[in-house]
Amino acid sequence: MQHTTEHEIFVLSHEGEPLTPTTRAKARKLLSGGVAHRAWSKFGTFGIQLLVPTRKAIPVGTLGGDCGTKYEGYSVVIGHENVLNVKLDLPDKKPIVKKKAEQKRLRRARRYRNCRRRPQRFQNRKRNNFIAPSQLVIVGSRLKVLNELCRIYPITYAGWENVQFNHAKHRWGANFSTVEIGKRRIRQFFADRNIYVQEFAGYQTKALREKFGYPKSSDKAADIFSAHCSDSLTLALAVHYNQPIPRGPMVIVDDTYRPVRRKLHDTQFNKHGKREGYSRGTVFGLRKGLLIGTKRGRGRLCGKDRNSFLYRDENGKRQAARRLLWVSSQFITRPETACQRTRTNSAVA
Repeated sequence: MQHTTEHEIFVLSHEGEPLTPTTRAKARKLLSGGVAHRAWSKFGTFGIQLLVPTRKAIPVGTLGGDCGTKYEGYSVVIGHENVLNVKLDLPDKKPIVKKKAEQKRLRRARRYRNCRRRPQRFQNRKRNNFIAPSQLVIVGSRLKVLNELCRIYPITYAGWENVQFNHAKHRWGANFSTVEIGKRRIRQFFADRNIYVQEFAGYQTKALREKFGYPKSSDKAADIFSAHCSDSLTLALAVHYNQPIPRGPMVIVDDTYRPVRRKLHDTQFNKHGKREGYSRGTVFGLRKGLLIGTKRGRGRLCGKDRNSFLYRDENGKRQAARRLLWVSSQFITRPETACQRTRTNSAVA
């Protein structure tokens, strides 16, 4: 039996807890009746939050996650419907590695100067649950998406692909390390929310995907369902439902941007030995990286120039604006083409 995603509007209780998603028609009635108000997720999807108490009969909600080195996929299944698929573009760790190497070089050079400084202290470094900064930024990006999905949907089960690699036997598994590191924090995230997690190996995910009939693309960077979300939907169904269903809506989250602070006063002194202050992480009280809107369009807030805001537009070009029309903390998202959804649903049916 073929199902369609009718209950695509997420619902929050008056206390902010996720409830069963509803239909567009029911959401319009609740809004016009004055018992709910509008709400949006960080993915840009629309939902409602109730203003009055209601019953909390919640169906089984499952989450599927397909991890990767640069791109990942997440799928949420509520009842017998796939309510949302997310393709995540992970941040690039190469600039962070370069930044930490430059920081190390400057720190060593500063220790040789004839200036007042504190002594070297190596006993205050704690290695318990240590994650390198280049890997921590990727783990943090995963947790941000997972936290938002658990905030708007009632998730009780999760299917996760457990990547394992023998680094002692093989030396060519640098990409596997990016996927393996931080798995303890992911498991702890689900444990704190009482979510039962079932882990699958890579060959098991492939067998289940072929059993359900979902397509798989070899282009991992493509903004299509078959790049990563076909695996994540397979894992979400394998935990509880164990039957193929048509795929639901999909959004592409671009989390690659990271603000960069200027350090010219460390590498090159000004005249008379005067040092300028560090570039801050805020611009006129606003955090860098926020999504902003101007008369020319929208972009990421990245700095300031005298009395103007500096931002990077959708093409990555830096622009200036004196006035902002709106400010949002949502993710940068891109939609998927409609032809790809039609082709995938017809293949499953």
